[in-house]
Amino acid sequence: MDQNILPERLERNTIYESDYVCLYTDKVKLSSGYIIEKYHQIHYPHQAVSIVIFNEKNEILMIREKRYTVGRLEWEIPAGKIEDGESKENAARREAMEETGCTLKDLTFLCSQNPANGMSDCLCHVFAARVDTEGSIRDTDEVASKVWMPVEQVKEMLRKNETHCGVSMLAILFALEFYQH
Repeated sequence: MDQNILPERLERNTIYESDYVCLYTDKVKLSSGYIIEKYHQIHYPHQAVSIVIFNEKNEILMIREKRYTVGRLEWEIPAGKIEDGESKENAARREAMEETGCTLKDLTFLCSQNPANGMSDCLCHVFAARVDTEGSIRDTDEVASKVWMPVEQVKEMLRKNETHCGVSMLAILFALEFYQH
């Protein structure tokens, strides 16, 4: 038996589909031959972007997101889906403008990540950039506020687990390690 064979979908049952998220139960055959009758898979029809934004003081722009799903305000970085026909870079610029009012310079791709690859195909492309111009938050339904934080304060927030947003955590750590800011 070849243990390198990837699991194989034998059947798919659609539970729910939309332009935002889809839920399926698949019948899956594992490399051992064992069959899982109901393997739940969450599919995202759109890829996403996240952006760590630095200013000239080397501070990071953090936003306070209004998160209905978890019932709290959450410290995060700007992020969102890539629209049909939109490049990753243009999506990063649009999301930064919508959620922070900022235009960007030195936009740099850092990595792509799947935050839950055991059950979801969500793919988020991580960017870092420097602020070029700054205006007001446009999407006040989503974002409560924004704050420029010193890097050490952001690191302390991560150490104290003051955000639960995995997309933001990974992006910030990647930007601090790999972005020339």
